[in-house]
Amino acid sequence: MARSPLQSDFVVSREEEPAEPLPTATLRSNEASAGATKAVYIVMFIVLAALVILCAVGPHIPGGG
Repeated sequence: MARSPLQSDFVVSREEEPAEPLPTATLRSNEASAGATKAVYIVMFIVLAALVILCAVGPHIPGGG
């Protein structure tokens, strides 16, 4: 089939685009990390120790009055 005289002969070439990096997988969990669990245990120990000290010393504190 013959080409129309209105068609041009120029060629458009594009540089090849670099491939996009693959997405990296991330681990998401509903469970607490070991560090968070340890921090909660430390805070709980401090609060319970303060409660034990308060219960042991509390009755010996003279009332103001």
